[in-house]
Amino acid sequence: MKCAACGGDMIEKNGDLDLRIHEKLYIVRNINYEECSKCGETVIKPGASERIYNKIKNHHYIKEMMEIPVIQGVMA
Repeated sequence: MKCAACGGDMIEKNGDLDLRIHEKLYIVRNINYEECSKCGETVIKPGASERIYNKIKNHHYIKEMMEIPVIQGVMA
């Protein structure tokens, strides 16, 4: 499969993805996805996407506290 964004080759992977939905950050663990070898664009299959959104909609997730490094904007 080719990347829709840049035409690069898509590589199948398994791991964690972060999703931002309605200004909330969700971490999806242990998911199969494809990632572009050139630009890093990630794609999940429609069925998996639907299951994720249903879990979010129905609040079927756990809440964990994480330390996330934050960098303030850098002015040139």
